[in-house]
Amino acid sequence: MKISIIGAGNVGASIAYALAMRNVCDEIVLLDIYADVAKAKAMDITQANIVFNSDIFVVGGDDYELLQNSDIVVITAGSPRKQGESRQDLLLKNAKVVKQSTIHIVKHAPSAIIIVVTNPLDEMTYVAFNCSGFNSSRVIGMAGELDTARLKFELNKHANVKISNLTSYVIGAHNDEMTIVKNGCNIDDFEKIQMLARKGGASIVALLGTSAYYAPAAGVVKICEAIKNDSKIKQSVCLAIGKDLAIGVRAIIGKNGAQEIKKSDEISEQSKQNIIKNIKFLSEIL
Repeated sequence: MKISIIGAGNVGASIAYALAMRNVCDEIVLLDIYADVAKAKAMDITQANIVFNSDIFVVGGDDYELLQNSDIVVITAGSPRKQGESRQDLLLKNAKVVKQSTIHIVKHAPSAIIIVVTNPLDEMTYVAFNCSGFNSSRVIGMAGELDTARLKFELNKHANVKISNLTSYVIGAHNDEMTIVKNGCNIDDFEKIQMLARKGGASIVALLGTSAYYAPAAGVVKICEAIKNDSKIKQSVCLAIGKDLAIGVRAIIGKNGAQEIKKSDEISEQSKQNIIKNIKFLSEIL
C-alpha cells in the first residue's frame, strides 16, 4: 500500500511518522510546497524506521508526480488555526489549497481514497468531494475520532472513567456545535464535560499557539488501518451527505472507504444549515 500526504507541516509529518511506526503501508510520500522541508522530514522518519530495522522508506518533495499510484492521499495542507482564530476564519484561503490539492490527486492518483484533515473540516471535505468527482465513500474527513478522543479524555480526567469502558462518541460538525452522543454514559457532570470537549482544540491552541498534531495524526492512521485491513470498524468520520452538505456521521470503514453510513437524527439542524451556508458561499467563489 502507498500512502501520500499533501502538507509536511506538524500534522502531515506526524501522520507520516505514525504510519511508519505502525507499519501501515509499504510506501509513504510527503509533499509540500517547501520541498527541502518535505525531503528533510522524510529522511528523518526513514532513519527512525531504520533504528527499528524497518524497510519502509519515506520520500519527500514538491513534485505531484510522486502521488502516482497512491492508494490513499491525505490532505493536511493549509493554514493551521492560530490563537484568536476560529476554524471558520480559515474557510476561503484553505478551500483554495484543498481544491488545488484535489485536482492533483485526480490527475495522478485517480483511484485513491482521499482523507481530509484541513480545517474547517466539514467544508474542506465537501470541497475535496465536489472537486474530485469521486463517490462520497472515497472522500473521508478526519474529525469525529479526534473529537471523540477529546471527549473521552475529559471523561477520564473529570469522572475517572476507564477509557476502554467508554462508548460515547462525537458526530456532527467539527466545531463548537459538535453533537456528543452519550451512548449509555451516565455521569452527573456530563454537561460540563461536553463543554470542555468542545473546547478541546482551542485549549491546545491557547497553550501551544497552533493546532494539535499528534492526536489528529492518530485519527488519520486509524482510518488508514481500517482501509488497509478491510476491518469494517465503525468510526466517526465526515462524509458528503446529499448535494450541499458534509458532516460527521458514523460509518463502517473498509477497503473501499466509508462503506455504510450510519445516519443520525441527533445532529442539530442549525449546525447543518451553518455548514450548508458556508458550502454555498464557497461554491460561488471557487
